[in-house]
Amino acid sequence: MLVGDFLGISGRVDFDTADAEIGLARLPFAGRGTPPAPHRAVRRPAPDTSLRPVETGPGEHLLLSGPVTRPATDGWQRRIADLIREGRHAELARLPGELCGALVTPRKVTLFRNLVSTEGLLYRRDGPVVSWSTDPADLLDREREEFSRQAIWRCCRGDEVFIYHGLTPVRPGELVVADQRTLSTVRFDALAPLDLPRRTPLAQYAELAYEMLLREARAYVGAGRVGVMVSGGLDSAAVLCALVEAGADVVAYHHVVDDPLADESAYARTICDHLSVPLEMVKAGYDGDFPPSGRSFPHPFLNVGFPWLEQLAERVHGDGIRLLVWGRDGDLRFGPLRYGLHDALAGDIPFRERAALCAGLISSRWEAPRIVRTASRSRSLFDDIRSGGGLARATDFLEPVPGVPDDPFADVPAEDDYSVKDACAHLTSWRPREIMMCNPLGSRDLRRLAARMPDAYRMIPYQGQVITKPVLRLLLSTRLPASVWRRYGRLWMSSAHKHRALADTDAFHELMGGPDSRLVRMGVVNPERLAEVLTDPHRRRRNAETLVHAAMTEIFLRHYEGRTP
Repeated sequence: MLVGDFLGISGRVDFDTADAEIGLARLPFAGRGTPPAPHRAVRRPAPDTSLRPVETGPGEHLLLSGPVTRPATDGWQRRIADLIREGRHAELARLPGELCGALVTPRKVTLFRNLVSTEGLLYRRDGPVVSWSTDPADLLDREREEFSRQAIWRCCRGDEVFIYHGLTPVRPGELVVADQRTLSTVRFDALAPLDLPRRTPLAQYAELAYEMLLREARAYVGAGRVGVMVSGGLDSAAVLCALVEAGADVVAYHHVVDDPLADESAYARTICDHLSVPLEMVKAGYDGDFPPSGRSFPHPFLNVGFPWLEQLAERVHGDGIRLLVWGRDGDLRFGPLRYGLHDALAGDIPFRERAALCAGLISSRWEAPRIVRTASRSRSLFDDIRSGGGLARATDFLEPVPGVPDDPFADVPAEDDYSVKDACAHLTSWRPREIMMCNPLGSRDLRRLAARMPDAYRMIPYQGQVITKPVLRLLLSTRLPASVWRRYGRLWMSSAHKHRALADTDAFHELMGGPDSRLVRMGVVNPERLAEVLTDPHRRRRNAETLVHAAMTEIFLRHYEGRTP
């Protein structure tokens, strides 16, 4: 059974007062942002939870954060504490589901996060004081600036960079141990690729993937009504199929957009009608206050769809849903990461499939010289996307900053290390409404399968087309109508943020170019060039995403300034 009551943790221990007793506080999530007192451990459970603190040892407290895919009994929590205290890390890594938290005593603090946890647990050490939290706002140093001008510039461009140089994320599979003299990290959980026979065919990968997804979905049976974000694509469709077959009580939610070229609601209806699942349509738009100048964010929220998250969160909360599932990680697990002739020729795949893939490459849109170059393992047909600036965003109104890489993904933490977008969404949209986001496609088994899967099975060139995620398409081919799993290409992405930038220039100018602009004060935004961009419709459209990202960064800076001198 899945538990959604662990909304966050924080704490602070001063080892100079090691004999003092640690106080355990149970605070509502609404109290986030208040720094904990010395020698204090804080749990942020859901208000109506029946779970109580468990004595795991004399003067010892176990804090947990995130979804737990099993009953959180007293015995289970004591076992976690025993495994950490006794250094039995291999057994700790084998515990099922997501696992993230802290084991706290007056003389030692152990932070832990297993391989599949998506919790954003952070820590910092200042002399004898160690503090930790799932919310960066709890850990800010009120006397020092926490980030650089370059980091803020990259946030305005839309790079998903972690800006706090004084805070360190607990990485997946990592255990951080701090005592009076030392702070060390231990890698206790690592990913081992699934052991499969050589030349396992594509169809076998599809069967295994669905078996694993179905096994993960069974954790939601009996957990009450579960919401599922259904986009109309392959990832959320696969998750919904597994939940229905497992017997979970589900309701689907889909964002409806005005742009007919971006409307995927027909696919969502087809999926839900076929599976007999109720479908709730949520109108996605930029009505109301945007940019949301009255909101406080723990980090620049680099998501142009923030208003959509708020609208969905309000609807889900109003329906009494506590667990919300999505198809996150489908691209990462089953989509193309790289592809080339080497993958078709040398991949661990059956000979018949190898011949078909080579024939598909010949008929593809890529020119023969480019295909031949990818016979080297180091070359990919996707190399030109990054090297040619295909991912670059317009920055016409930003001041040049020396040393900023051209690649927006350079030096960006891996998604699982610390996802800025996920952390912001959790702390501002989901958990204030007691909603726990869950990710079945991120299970340990599916990660192991993806680590074993050849790159040749992530994309198939066929008769001039590029078929992405063939594993998901195969597993859906017997479970959903062909109009869903045979989808080729994608619809035009909604341009709502561009319309907003075109329609409301005064809001952007007042926020970022006015006398109170922190970005102008930092030398990140050039007010004259901003005015030029906002008065030129073509340049507004070209810079639309950057305008939204910069506006959200300005809002963050204003609230950050209010929390520090």
